[in-house]
Amino acid sequence: MRKEKVISNYSPWSDYELSTLAGRVLKAMQDTNAIANFPTPNPALDVLETLVNNYIAQHEIASRRGSALEISQKNESREALLVGLRNLAHYVNEIANGQLSMLLSTGLVLVAQPSSSQLPLVPQRLRLRDGRVSGMMHIDMTPVKGAWDYEIAIGGSINEQGEIQWNQTLMTTSSRGNFVMELTPGTQYYVRVRARNGKGTGDWSEPVSLIAR
Repeated sequence: MRKEKVISNYSPWSDYELSTLAGRVLKAMQDTNAIANFPTPNPALDVLETLVNNYIAQHEIASRRGSALEISQKNESREALLVGLRNLAHYVNEIANGQLSMLLSTGLVLVAQPSSSQLPLVPQRLRLRDGRVSGMMHIDMTPVKGAWDYEIAIGGSINEQGEIQWNQTLMTTSSRGNFVMELTPGTQYYVRVRARNGKGTGDWSEPVSLIAR
């Protein structure tokens, strides 16, 4: 069986996916369990915090139809974050040496193990984008091998405990060309997806978000 490890290259991920991942990794690495497991991370926690916060801030600015300068600044902060996450993943993989609990404590994504006739893998590269009209949102993802269909959950609010309220569900057989209508402009919507095949239903993806136009 192949040794467990986390992904080191997140460059194929969309800005929305990367922003969500970065915030999760920073929070996880600041937890006492992760600090005990990884006492000398590369990059250091204060450097990681700067990389993450700078990218998230630049991404939010650029996503509101930013100028060429703002988009360029976002891209530069993205590249710096990708380098930081790659270094962190290499450090984590070396220290954890395949120990699953340690890897999971970082918030980084595990490399998928090869499988045959098993539950479908978690859908990757979930992407949200504005539709052609106000209140419309397109939803795409990378196809999951062997998946029969996909369940898409949509939430438009967060409760007092900071949990997303999933109040709408869609079923689709396609990983592309999915869309929802009649969203409230200016509202931030969250989306997650899971795949299904003859063995059952896989795990949910990490949620991504988009402010409806």
